[in-house]
Amino acid sequence: MSDESRYTHVPGADIPAKERRGGGASSQDVSGALGAEEMTVRVWEYGPGHEMAYHRHRTQEEVYRLLSGGPQEVQIDGEHVTVDDGDWLRLPKDTPRRIRNRTDRTAVWLTLGAPRGEGIMDGIRLDPDTGEEIPRA
Repeated sequence: MSDESRYTHVPGADIPAKERRGGGASSQDVSGALGAEEMTVRVWEYGPGHEMAYHRHRTQEEVYRLLSGGPQEVQIDGEHVTVDDGDWLRLPKDTPRRIRNRTDRTAVWLTLGAPRGEGIMDGIRLDPDTGEEIPRA
């Protein structure tokens, strides 16, 4: 760890990858490891068949970059968008989205979000067929 009043340095290998509750994609909480206060940064690994919940956000705009495993598919407001390695996407807070890995390769994504919002509660799950909000249990 470095002088945190000026900067934070954490080796990538020191940031554990955690699988989502219930299985599926795993992620490294880069922003948490660095102590970032104004943004979220994660590196996600989506294995074959993994996908995120269809969702939008209350406050958080997001930027996605496919690091490897492309081409991959992202569902954005009902449209299926093909993303190649190195491509970037910007998603306003109200835009429904989900990453889907329908290939036989692991896909690695960098995701950035700002402002931090309410953590996991900032996301609003949506029914992918109707777009209606799915209440949290």
